Amino acid sequence: MRSLRVLVVDDEPDVRLLLRLQLEGHGHQVTDEAADGEEALNACRLDPPDIVILDLLMPRMSGFEVIPVLRADFPDVAIVAYTAVAGDFVRNEMARLRIPLVLKTANYAPVEGALRAAIAQDS
Repeated sequence: MRSLRVLVVDDEPDVRLLLRLQLEGHGHQVTDEAADGEEALNACRLDPPDIVILDLLMPRMSGFEVIPVLRADFPDVAIVAYTAVAGDFVRNEMARLRIPLVLKTANYAPVEGALRAAIAQDS
């Protein structure tokens, strides 16, 4: 898989750091980090990434609120949902939106698989 430019969006600094280390360790470039949806949109305006790894539950502006704005304003930016809790609603909504969903764990393999799926959908 080619190297991707990735924006990491999560309200937990430790999660952002872990993702940054994992992504960079697998040859991807983290363009920026954001702690909520508003910061994510600002980061995309400054330097649009190839893909956004997006936490769904964040303060100020949640991932659910960011998705339609990202799709409208940055149609070429792929999205991967990244969450600690994924009940039926979350799973069904991400399936409906055709956004790969990854549960937060220390295991990087599902993240890489979701990146591949998201980029393939947007191609």
